[in-house]
Formats: sequence, structure tokens, C-alpha cells
Amino acid sequence: MQWPDAPSPTGDPLVDRALALLDGVRESPVPEHGELYARIHDGLLEALDAEPGLPVNPKSIPRPEGER
Repeated sequence: MQWPDAPSPTGDPLVDRALALLDGVRESPVPEHGELYARIHDGLLEALDAEPGLPVNPKSIPRPEGER
């Protein structure tokens, strides 16, 4: 099975941080996928709810492993 390439950066820090979590799907056990997809979903909802033009506060979006 061919795994899709990593998503291209969108330029929106909240969206990019949420989509970066997709990198962990391939290596994670299938039973953990639901939680991972829920975190991505929550991050994307936060990006949609963010006020345009205001500073980004990505504290609530979990960072992918290895990112500070």
C-alpha cells in the first residue's frame, strides 16, 4: 500500500500544526488511530474558530512528537 506524501504547508500555523499530526498515523498502532484523528479534528476546529488577523495561540493543539 502506498502511503500518501506529507501535506504541503498551508501557511496557517494552526492548520499546519494539526496536519503535522498525520505524520504519526503510519507508525501508530491501529487502535490509537481514533484518538489521533480526534486530535487532528480538534486542531482543525480550533483553526476554523480562530479570529482572522489575531495572533495564533496554538497551545491547545498537541505538537507532533519531537517538535517543541
